[in-house]
Order: sequence, then structure tokens, then C-alpha cells
Amino acid sequence: MLTDEQVVTLKDDMITHEDDPVAIWLAQGRLNRIVAYYNELADPDVWVFRESVSVESVITSMDWGEDYAAFKDDIPGIELLLRNGVYYPESENARDALNTVFSSAANTKQAILTVCTRQATKGEALFIETATGPGGGDGSSKPNSAIANFKGDITLDDVRAAVALI
Repeated sequence: MLTDEQVVTLKDDMITHEDDPVAIWLAQGRLNRIVAYYNELADPDVWVFRESVSVESVITSMDWGEDYAAFKDDIPGIELLLRNGVYYPESENARDALNTVFSSAANTKQAILTVCTRQATKGEALFIETATGPGGGDGSSKPNSAIANFKGDITLDDVRAAVALI
């Protein structure tokens, strides 16, 4: 469920769609279609950090052939990063630690950061924030992922609340 402030942002976005299907669906009262639209993947792509990534995903992505010699002495640091069974890439501190541990293992660092990203939906993309630190950015590409301040699906109640403000 969106916050009141986010509902206003959704409303503002809905009314900017003057010459496309959202405007038509809005005029026709096809709110379920508007819900589906906002829950489609953003186009162009918007990349955000996942809330968490499993240890298995991190370990599987590591370049054990090329980079192992560079990070083998940092295994205690890697264990510290993954101590809770997951890695939390939204945290700039966690990405700074990753950057430090894999400072000379560029392939592994990039592979882990890639596993830590996902595409945002159109609805989520309305509420992204530029991420700073390693791998962070405006969401325009995987190496420049943003933070999603809303995660999940826009609901029919969210769209109804936005329409009520129009």
C-alpha cells in the first residue's frame, strides 16, 4: 500500500499521460488496466538493488578461476559480509565493504553487484532514489542501480486513492 505522499505522486504521473492508453483507461474508468500498467516492468529499464541476496547467489556469482588469487586472503571479510546468510546490497555500507573486500577482484565484484540488482516496475520506478557508493546511481543501468523506496505491486486501492485526487 502506498503512503499518502506516494498516492499524490501516482496521481501526478497518471495525469501526465495525455496521449497514451493510461489517459484512455482513466477516462473509461478501467482502473484494473491502470493497475496492470504500473505493475509492468519499466520501459526503458530501471534498475534497483534487491533488498537482500542469498549467500548461495553471491557465492555462485564469484569468479573463482580468475579472481580467487585476489580475494583468497579476504575470506574472513567475505564471511563477515555474509554472516547472516544474506547480503543486503541496498545499504551503502554493505556495498562499500564489498568494494573493499573485492578491491582487486573486479570480475567478482561486478558479478556480485549484478546479482544484487533487478528491474523495477513502472510503479516502483516512480519512487526510486539515486544510490551512492559502489554500483549506485540513477537506475539507468545495472552498474548504476538505484534504491526503490516502494517495493511490490501497485494495488487497485492505490489507483482508486490516486483517482480520487484528480
